[in-house]
Amino acid sequence: MITAVLITGRATALGPKDAIDRLRDILRKSAAVVELDSEVFPGTTLGSMVVDMIVLEAQHLTHQTVELLDQVRTMYPESTTVCAASEEVAERARVEGALSPDFWVLLSASDLQMRTQVEAIMAYLNASPRRCGAPSANHLAPSLSSPAGTALAAVAQGSVHSMQRTESALYRMVGRVTGSCDTEDLLGAYCDAVHEMTQCVNYCLLWQDANAREFRIARSEGMPPVVEEMCHMSLTDPLPTWLLRNRGVLTRDALAQAPEGTAIQRDLDMLGGVVAIPLFSQSVLRGFLAVGPKVLGTPYQPSEAEALFVLSANAAAGARQTELHRELEARNNYIDQVLWTMESGIVTINLEAKVCVCNPNAARVLRLKQEGAIGRDLRVLPSPLGDYLYSCLTYGEERNHEELAVLGGQVLIRVSTRRLLAPQGALMGAMLLVEDTAAERALARERRKAERNEVIGQMVARFAHELKNPLATIHTFAELLPTRMDDPEFQHFWSQQVMHDVHRLDDLVAKLVSLSEPPPSRRQTVNLVDVVRMAVDRVVLLDPEATQHIITSIDGGLPSVQVDADVMATALSHLLRYGLGRERRAVVVDARLQDGPKGEQPVAIYVRADGRGAPTGEPLRLLDPSYVLDHPDIDLGPSASQRLIESQGGALEAYCEAEDIVFRVSLIPVHELDDERAEVDRRR
Repeated sequence: MITAVLITGRATALGPKDAIDRLRDILRKSAAVVELDSEVFPGTTLGSMVVDMIVLEAQHLTHQTVELLDQVRTMYPESTTVCAASEEVAERARVEGALSPDFWVLLSASDLQMRTQVEAIMAYLNASPRRCGAPSANHLAPSLSSPAGTALAAVAQGSVHSMQRTESALYRMVGRVTGSCDTEDLLGAYCDAVHEMTQCVNYCLLWQDANAREFRIARSEGMPPVVEEMCHMSLTDPLPTWLLRNRGVLTRDALAQAPEGTAIQRDLDMLGGVVAIPLFSQSVLRGFLAVGPKVLGTPYQPSEAEALFVLSANAAAGARQTELHRELEARNNYIDQVLWTMESGIVTINLEAKVCVCNPNAARVLRLKQEGAIGRDLRVLPSPLGDYLYSCLTYGEERNHEELAVLGGQVLIRVSTRRLLAPQGALMGAMLLVEDTAAERALARERRKAERNEVIGQMVARFAHELKNPLATIHTFAELLPTRMDDPEFQHFWSQQVMHDVHRLDDLVAKLVSLSEPPPSRRQTVNLVDVVRMAVDRVVLLDPEATQHIITSIDGGLPSVQVDADVMATALSHLLRYGLGRERRAVVVDARLQDGPKGEQPVAIYVRADGRGAPTGEPLRLLDPSYVLDHPDIDLGPSASQRLIESQGGALEAYCEAEDIVFRVSLIPVHELDDERAEVDRRR
């Protein structure tokens, strides 16, 4: 058995310590290994032990390393010297000529490469005259300058250079794989590595795309163009069938044992190959490589076939990774496109409460900058949306279609929150779904207006028919007027009854006209006190005793409003008459400023009346024309007032307080209107 002495340093600077451990294990399989420390080696005596090989760990290319190698050669001149070093140290030593051992072993090599290097050195030692039993006066191995030694050394060094070439090709292919996500580029790097490792005359790579059902030539060298264009195989052809069944490298020995050897040989001859290597990825045959003969004509060794098989497996795995990367990229692009085109806003956060997704719709509704929101803390969201997301993420409090106002009441939205879970159930983050309800509310308002207009048309038709009877009576009395002018009884009836009915009919017609189509108006800046006084005068015209039951309390310091005084007086008179009723209940009118969004303070006019005995269920129904149409005993006043007030840019609400019915008329002061116009002009 060969005896080897392994000299190592106490602290290696060559990288992971397992490199020396791997070398030690490989040596022990073929030789008796004695391990010494580099600091105590010069004083160590091995007695009469015959040392065949001394392996020196070269941490750095220093003067101490050169002296240690000289000491080894002086103490054991008959031994073969081997330096174990990194590729950088070995290359520098060759260039500078500082170290000149008999052999080099690269510690950065793989297990297969390192084992091949050591086996080549062992083959040289076993073939030396001393190991073969030839007479030798001093038991020395043949000099590397002798013919036999030179030949054997050339074989060993050639194997080492082959491994170095293989390692260099592998490094370049790994660099191409990590630097590119393109399958064609990866396959090209794989074929270049095979060509450099084997020095073959030609090769042909057949590859099966993920969506294809046959193999076509992806890369080739030395193939006729006609064959390259027409060559394709399916999984049922002899060569792919053998590779799929045996899952190994097809060599001449394996071909001779195959029952369908003739058909397989025909496929190999068409591809110009002598060896076929499969490329498996997750037990799927993605392709195979037919390698032609070497340039020097030497056969392929088992170690070379094993290296090619490992390289092919890694190439297939890399190709699968690139395909998965492209599929994942395509899916991400598809998801991004869906998120970016959704009409609803989506905001997601991760476990660190950082915003991960904020699509354009969410940024528009929440008035955020999309680029500035992503990656920031959830506090970038308007309050209380950040609290909603944090509660959902931390405590699992999910919300469903909750409507709220954000940004100081400027934006009305509907939100929902959900936890985001992985397929295994692990928490990934939380999601906020934002819906802008402005368009929905506008559509609902338009729908209500359309329905109300339809009802108003029906009401006009109904009341037009009802107006015929009182008008006919008045017409009859008007015809009798010339002949009974001097009749005192007739004159009293005319002044008390007919004229009163005329005013009521006129008021009814005005209400119907207001409901069907608001009268044309000319807005002007008016004082609320004047408008209320005009409304009271109109009520007194129909009922002189009403002035005793209307109580007004309006501050003269309120801001002016810009409305049509006649239209607003008509609308308020309708509300006052409804509040008085037939029983002449007390009605209180007051006005004051109220707080509004963005610091606005609209003017609110309150008409408060006793609701006992009023023929209503809910106050809001007084403003619904369809409800009034179904109940002829209900006055049209509130519904007509709402129509008139909305035409002036105001709003009318009805609600109950205790036993009272309250109508609130909201109008925007003149200075607020000026501010809005200035803002619009500034934006233009």
